[in-house]
Amino acid sequence: MSWWQLDSTLKEQAEYASYYRSMPPVACPHDGEPLRLGPPQNPAVLFCPWGDFQYPRDWDPDVHSGM
Repeated sequence: MSWWQLDSTLKEQAEYASYYRSMPPVACPHDGEPLRLGPPQNPAVLFCPWGDFQYPRDWDPDVHSGM
């Protein structure tokens, strides 16, 4: 493996990391339950019906992005 291949692998990983950090979650990071849309007065909120997790209030991309 050459240095150019390693360099391109690192750049590709950085692109994947930025993509996954920008995506909103589809499931609760604590219990895996699918997130549901918030109340009608605030439809931009996703929440876990079984816990106290809300997106974007509790979302930390450094912890929850999966990378």
